[in-house]
Amino acid sequence: MKKVSLLMLTAVFSFGMVHAQNEMDAYKFSKNDLTGTARSVAMGGAFGALGGDISGIAINPAGIGVYSRSEIVTTMNFQNTKSQAELNAGKLSESKFKFTFDNLAFVGVFPLNNDVAPFLNVGFSYNRLKSFDRTYSMMGNNTQSITGYMAGRATSNGYPSSDISLADNDPTSVWNSQDWLTTLGYNAFLINENSPGSYSAAIPNNVSNDLYVREKGAISSYDFNIGTTFENVFSIGATVTMTDINYRLYSQYTEYMPDGNGGLSDNRRFDLYNWNRTDGTGWQVKAGVIVKPVQELRIGLAYHSPTWYKMTDHFAADLDHDLSAVSGMPSDYKSGTVMSYDGGEDAVYDYKLRTPDKWTISMAGVIGRKAIISADYELTNYKNNMKLFDRNSNTLIPDPNEYIKNDFKMASVVRVGLEYRFTDKFSGRVGYSWMESPFQSSIKNSGEEVTTDPRPVTHYVFDKETNYFFTYGLGYQFIPERRGSDSDWSEGYFYTDIAFVMKSQKADLYSFTGAEKASLKTSSFQGLLTVGYRFSMGY
Repeated sequence: MKKVSLLMLTAVFSFGMVHAQNEMDAYKFSKNDLTGTARSVAMGGAFGALGGDISGIAINPAGIGVYSRSEIVTTMNFQNTKSQAELNAGKLSESKFKFTFDNLAFVGVFPLNNDVAPFLNVGFSYNRLKSFDRTYSMMGNNTQSITGYMAGRATSNGYPSSDISLADNDPTSVWNSQDWLTTLGYNAFLINENSPGSYSAAIPNNVSNDLYVREKGAISSYDFNIGTTFENVFSIGATVTMTDINYRLYSQYTEYMPDGNGGLSDNRRFDLYNWNRTDGTGWQVKAGVIVKPVQELRIGLAYHSPTWYKMTDHFAADLDHDLSAVSGMPSDYKSGTVMSYDGGEDAVYDYKLRTPDKWTISMAGVIGRKAIISADYELTNYKNNMKLFDRNSNTLIPDPNEYIKNDFKMASVVRVGLEYRFTDKFSGRVGYSWMESPFQSSIKNSGEEVTTDPRPVTHYVFDKETNYFFTYGLGYQFIPERRGSDSDWSEGYFYTDIAFVMKSQKADLYSFTGAEKASLKTSSFQGLLTVGYRFSMGY
């Protein structure tokens, strides 16, 4: 199986295999989705000041101190994602359905026989933080050919054709030392050398192009939590998190050179294929407090450190070409396929990623035993704290972190939610969540100063704001007849929650730098089912 991913700056091209990692991928692996238990998600994820829920602990670790009973819980997620891309030839839509387990958790409540801090609570949870599963495609007409972009990269690199010709060199040496897009373009007759180290496109502009992208994978975390509550007023908690990244990408970019009558044929086209596999493991620490100054009010504050990742990319690429009907081709031209490493292996690259840290401020009001109103405000420092390094923690050459400072900003997330208890056992919930785009307006509007890939993954996406514009759900507790507060029940009991989420995100899509801008809209509908069991551990 072939895979792909390595990175580079548009304005400052890489030399050899000393590659800069990509700011766009750093962002992709730093942003999470709205995920969690059905109760939390139904309330828009606004659980930072509430606690007593495994998703609340993920937001604010002090939430574990709120528990008075132990718990086992899991959540199933049924999600359908639809992506619609539009260039000047119309809209194309792709859909994908996915079933996952979003969390599995255990919380243990251990009595301390202390009036000040009656319990010490510990927990372990698996949480699915983000899904990459998405497919999108685009087609249209472009005033620019990607071959002009190839020629620009080749000229910027400055290597003569004698260094990038696969026919005249050891192919493994070429793939290990040269820019991949330049190598593919030259050996597929898509660019010509005018003088040593200077290149031009062999294909005229005004082309027809298609792009197909399939992504899959997830970011998952394994959380170890501890916390307690003092005098039923002040809760504290801490979490150590191990995080896992599993990302896969396949892309196909096709370009046709229309004939004089505007017709398209298979002897006037080429196809660029990419395969990528990215795996990463990291760790993070979190800490938080929840204060209950009066019975009706909760105030929460939480800090999430950066996640420090060790990352590995596996990648490969092919370029199929048949330009036999294109004028200006050499007399000895033959159609064929250029394959990285002759299709025999994948390239591998190791590096490090530090995601941005973030702060969350939360507030919740509790109205008797009938209603909860809650809100979270989250601030993530993409601009200054998202970093990429080589495996030895050294600065990459060229340095993508300078581009991160210029192209990103601090971004906000707002979550609000409402829960109303119709009866002691039956509750209804609604919520909303908004995520700000972390890109500076200048880069979103220009589409020019971007980082792409020294390997031939040339497309990139500028996310705009994300709206979970309607979340809602229901909950039911299968408890015995009430004999007092929750802490007075001696029997264990099951509960179940359901939630439904509608997500919408718009973005600008470029198949390569200089290409026409396409619009990309990703929407999803999720149904979540949480099943849990609360019990006392023998006391």
